[in-house]
Amino acid sequence: MLANPREKNDPHKAYAKAQINGEMTLKELSKEVSSKSTVHAADVYAVLIASVESMFAALKAGKQVDFGELGKFRLQITSKGAITAEDFTADNITGVTIQFIPGDDLKGIFQGMEFNLVASRAAQAALLRAQKKGETIVDLSKPGEDEEEEAA
Repeated sequence: MLANPREKNDPHKAYAKAQINGEMTLKELSKEVSSKSTVHAADVYAVLIASVESMFAALKAGKQVDFGELGKFRLQITSKGAITAEDFTADNITGVTIQFIPGDDLKGIFQGMEFNLVASRAAQAALLRAQKKGETIVDLSKPGEDEEEEAA
């Protein structure tokens, strides 16, 4: 249950949150791509590394990098405003992020996806703590030891 960040006094509501259930490393991705082609995994790995380095160089040069149906990457700058253009300097820039615009194929993979209800990370942690203690009842209304430390 989460608060509405715009209306903090509103009652808490249940919201969907994606939970990552693993990670594919660059080496694993290279092996996967290699298994679907005639290219050795080491060669795929080298091409992926070179692609990332080339993408970084292009972004630094102010270019948008188009990865076809995967999507496009470009830099986005955040800054503090200045009263006049003459007053604006590089010191007004507060951050740089990478903006990703998914391609049509990537957008399309979400259509028809099925979603499953899973316990929150806090509930999973509470269950693990209870199992380790040999308890058969879990009280999810009490924060766990980890959450108490974070709140302090």
